[in-house]
Parts: sequence; C-alpha cells; structure tokens
Amino acid sequence: MKRIFALAALCAAGSSAASDVTFYGVMDVGISQDRGGINGVSTRVTSGMATQSRWGFKGSEDLGDGMSAFFAVEGGIHADTGIPTQNGTLFGRTSIAGLRGRLGAVSVGLQDTPLFTTLNTVIDPLRNGVGRSNNLMPPAGFRAGNSILFRSADWHGFSADAMVVAGEAAGNSEIGRQFGGSAGYSNGRFNVRLALHNRSNVTATAPDAPAARNWLLGANYDLQAVKLYGGLGVNRGPNSSPLNSAGAPFGGVAPVASSASNDALLGISVPRGSWTYIATVVHKDDRTRLNQDALQTALYAAYAFSKRTDVYAAHVLIHNRHGAGYTAGNSEEPGTGNRQVAVGLRHRF
Repeated sequence: MKRIFALAALCAAGSSAASDVTFYGVMDVGISQDRGGINGVSTRVTSGMATQSRWGFKGSEDLGDGMSAFFAVEGGIHADTGIPTQNGTLFGRTSIAGLRGRLGAVSVGLQDTPLFTTLNTVIDPLRNGVGRSNNLMPPAGFRAGNSILFRSADWHGFSADAMVVAGEAAGNSEIGRQFGGSAGYSNGRFNVRLALHNRSNVTATAPDAPAARNWLLGANYDLQAVKLYGGLGVNRGPNSSPLNSAGAPFGGVAPVASSASNDALLGISVPRGSWTYIATVVHKDDRTRLNQDALQTALYAAYAFSKRTDVYAAHVLIHNRHGAGYTAGNSEEPGTGNRQVAVGLRHRF
C-alpha cells in the first residue's frame, strides 16, 4: 500500500509539472440487496454499481508534424474495501503507450477490445454497470494484454479499429492468440457499429480446438427527448459466452456455458433536467440442446447534483429458463441472486 501512495504522489508531482498529464477517477459506492439465490437474501455495502470505481493517469506529448505520443494507466478499486479489482492488479483496466497521427492512433499494452468498446459506448446505456449487458451477453474478450490496437481517424463520420493479441506461447503462436475489430458511422445523433472478436482455444493438448467467435451489431439514436439503443450479438464456439457466476447459484445442477447463442438488447434513456431515467431489456437465446435462455430487465434513475456527482437507484430482474443460472450483479461483483435492488453515490474526479 505504501508503494501505491508513493506512486500516486510521484505521478501527481509529475502532473503538476506537465499540463498534459491528468489524474482522474471515479468513486462509486452504495448498498445492494440480492434475492433469489440458494443462499438467501444478501445485503451489502458494495462498489461499482453504476460505474466501476477506478483511478488512473493519462497524458500526451506533442511530437510535431501532427504526431503525438500518449500513455494511460488505470486500475479498478473496490471502493468499499480499498482492494484493487481485476484479480488484485494495480493497473488491471488499462496500461498502454502509443502514437497518434493524422491517420489514427496505435496503442500497445492492456486495453479494451473493439467489441467490448462497442458494447459499452454504442449499445448499452448503462455502460455495463448495474443491470449490465454482459451479464447475459459476455464476449470472449473484454480487455486484452499483449495487444496492439489501431484506431483510425474519423473520416466524414466513418471510423474503424483493429486489434491483434499475441499469445506468446513458445512453439505455438496460436495458443492464447486473439484478434478483432470494428467499423462504424457516427453523425452525432446517430451511431451504428459492427464489431467482431476471435479468441483461440488451442492448447498444447488440444491443437485443433475451434475458436470462440463473437459478432456484435449495435446502434443508438438521439431524439433529444429520448435516446434509443439496440444491439444484436452472435456467439459461436467454446468459451464464446462465458458465465458471469460460477457454480449453481440457484441450486440443482450447475449451468453450462453456451457454445452457440444469440443476444439482443433494447434500451432507452430519458433525460429530464437533473434526472436521467434508463430502462434496458437483454435476452440470451441459447442455441444448444440445453436451451438455457434468460431475460434481464433493468430500471435505473439518477439525480445529478453536478456534472461530477450524482445519486442513483436501480432494480434488476432476471428470468432464467431450463436451468440457466445468470445472476444480477454489477461491474465489480457477479451477484448472488436473480433480483437486485441498488442505491448509490457516484463522484468523478
């Protein structure tokens, strides 16, 4: 912990000396109650319900001729306990360095996949907080280390990106290898994007294992009075739709992760002065013989005291079918039941 404080102090000192380095973050804490699980009601102080609590540093340097260098390091925090998220890593959300020019930007390190970025920024108005879409439509890759990502510059509203992830296994480059990308159009009020991700399942003992493949098409349209969201996903192959909760949270036989499924999301966001109201519906259509489908509904309301601070309340309900075991969690916890009520405070800095 002393090392973390020392690092923060050092970076803060650097940021005061260089105006292009920024310290930023979000603290999101509140109370969550889960119902419906085999272990009964769970009421707890928790973190990251609307937005995962995090802290980070980012900056850039102008290199001239339209080129700049940039970096970002970002770590998740369980704000209720102070423990790092992402398996206890210090900067488990982002750790990149890159170059930006007139054609676009190249970054190397740990970063979100294009498909996960599409899910968060185009399709899901809750941005994978409480009632998160990846409860039921989790991709084969959320973020990836050892990755190289190219993002094109905007060209009359059109843009694209591509990612390659090195497996780095000696003797077999297919082990752990991933690739993906997305392309879309945005004119301010209307956004549409198509993304894909491919993750190798090859191991030393399974050299011919089929890959996990995800395709995702999404759009949103801002009518000013309301903003509409929608997305369709197709997932094929082992590990293409990993479960967010291990074991059998509702008793009986443990659910089986689908190797063939289709996903759909519909959402609406309604701003009313300092208030914002959001509703989403997410459907998991399991195409295997088990037919373990699920339907999630989420209602969310937030009141903004300022641009940086708001309070919120949410209700999430999941209907599981044929032994499915999806649980209502948040961006930091998988949850313990199929019903959740949450209230919280979020402050950005």
